[in-house]
Amino acid sequence: MGEGMTESLTTQDAAVGEIPDHVPPELVHPLDQWNGADFLANPIGYWDDIRPSTRVFWSPLHGGFWCLTRYADIHEVFQRTDDFSSRLTNIPGRKVRLLPISLDPPEHRSYRRVLNRPFAPPRIEQLGVKIEHRANELIDSFIGRGECDFMAEFAVKLPTQIFCELLGLPPEEMDQFLEWNNTILHVHGDAEGQARQTQANEELSAYLSQFIAGRGEGPADDLVRTLLAADVDGRPMAHEEALGMVYLLFMAGLDTVTAALGWGWQFLAEHPEHRQQIVDDPELIPSAIEELLRYYSFLEDSRTITRDLEFAGVTMKEGDRIMLPTSSADRDEEQFPDPHTVDFRRDPNRHLIFAAGPHRCLGSHLARAEVRIAMETWHRRIPDYRIQEGAQVHYHGGAVIGLDNLPIGFPAG
Repeated sequence: MGEGMTESLTTQDAAVGEIPDHVPPELVHPLDQWNGADFLANPIGYWDDIRPSTRVFWSPLHGGFWCLTRYADIHEVFQRTDDFSSRLTNIPGRKVRLLPISLDPPEHRSYRRVLNRPFAPPRIEQLGVKIEHRANELIDSFIGRGECDFMAEFAVKLPTQIFCELLGLPPEEMDQFLEWNNTILHVHGDAEGQARQTQANEELSAYLSQFIAGRGEGPADDLVRTLLAADVDGRPMAHEEALGMVYLLFMAGLDTVTAALGWGWQFLAEHPEHRQQIVDDPELIPSAIEELLRYYSFLEDSRTITRDLEFAGVTMKEGDRIMLPTSSADRDEEQFPDPHTVDFRRDPNRHLIFAAGPHRCLGSHLARAEVRIAMETWHRRIPDYRIQEGAQVHYHGGAVIGLDNLPIGFPAG
């Protein structure tokens, strides 16, 4: 979804760190969110038992970090870029500086301005026909069978195909793009995992660098050429700056929309009464998407503290890291009445899955368009479907919490 997704703390060294002196022992929580059986059994609702009694705690995992659980605190951190920085380090194997997410205002604004226009609603609206065409092509490939793995055959392929078209990347190399993306974002940070992440980062960096170097000539008919034709504070954009932007878009543009589709379709497959609402009234789909994004708020954001300060009732020190689980914030009872009920007509619905403040996700318009058109197209053609009997759905954690598989069946068409 573009900017708004920072690198997960799971990409850090997974070792348990020493408890700093400024952390009260009673605030230490042995959180194993990404690997534990409790999380994998309920990756979004995992926080519901923690949040009511715990506003903030310290996890000793991954070198140690603070974790907030409530909407108001997480929203405030998103706004306070002077105190809570997006500059994260120690990402295994990645030498590319991601732009603009790795910068804070005011430096951040110059690079953000370059990306605002190509991701503005009028530009995204022009992609509508392509998104619908790709969605129909994918449905054509399996509708005659009466079954599919929704993740592998639709949710992964649709945003990847659109992303390749947007950037001008060769679609025939889609499988390689997905392999790099999955290794960097989903592999756990033990020694073997870090080695794989390092290799994937190096291979992806080299590929994108070579690709960008070859896109300098010709009209600005794709996003890469648009970036290369742009200027930053009155000077031409450097190759390394364009690489940092494309790298960020690559990492954020594939996994997030896939996760949104997976969580949405899993819910609709399990709740035919909600599915029937959007079949009967397709105009309800935009509001339904917002509610599904709130209920399955799958992004785990993070920041680094820039100075000693008091926040959420505790003392935090310069250099401390802080985790901001939107999956907890968007089910906070203080912000959302009856948060555990999915209400497709919920209004207002100020969820935080796209973050807030200067780093609010610039790809939110594209993400919403892809999910909306996918939902409209799918339900015109396959209004009745359910998870295959006996199938077990598997999940993964990390910066983007998502589904690995979703076997569904429907009347063959």
